[in-house]
Amino acid sequence: MGLLIAISGATASGKSTFAVGLCNLLQSRSQVLLNQDHYFRDFQEIPEDSREEALTSNHPRAVLWNSLVYHLQTLKSGGTVTVPVVGTRARLRGDEPKNLGPSELVIIEGHLLFNDDRILGLADLLVFMDANPHERAVRRLLRDTKSGLTSLESAGRWFRKDVIPNIKTYSEALRDLADVIVPFDRDNEVAAKAVADWAKQKLDS
Repeated sequence: MGLLIAISGATASGKSTFAVGLCNLLQSRSQVLLNQDHYFRDFQEIPEDSREEALTSNHPRAVLWNSLVYHLQTLKSGGTVTVPVVGTRARLRGDEPKNLGPSELVIIEGHLLFNDDRILGLADLLVFMDANPHERAVRRLLRDTKSGLTSLESAGRWFRKDVIPNIKTYSEALRDLADVIVPFDRDNEVAAKAVADWAKQKLDS
């Protein structure tokens, strides 16, 4: 049975950065890194004239939970999976199919992960990234506008419509479910090393 580490936290709290750093520290181990966002629903079942209103990335209904949980169960059991799956935005935009696994370590990161009890039960370690909300807002807006394809006005509009109404209930409020809380207003290499050392010890035991 493999080891599963689930990393959550509010949007732009440093989850992806921490997860990649953790993978680098554990690069001698066979590993799979999953991003919850790759399991976002495409909402194609909703009529086009209503889809824009229903679209969300910050409410649990955004995620294809059954597919994500099945993949985590399969990978933790030493199996292989293929991503992206049917019904996701990743599949709709034509992301190349990829086979993942088998591996001894699975790391999943995403801001909504702690909303599914099955993931809470599967994970061997629950990590919550904790960053100042003002810092998170700046990071989010900078990230969304970096490519030049999204204007600051558009990014701000989405932040008001989807992030602000959902972030407290479905991300911030679940902080206390974590086994480890990582302050991440800046890179926290000490915390990453501590989690990596824990993972090595568990894998070797």
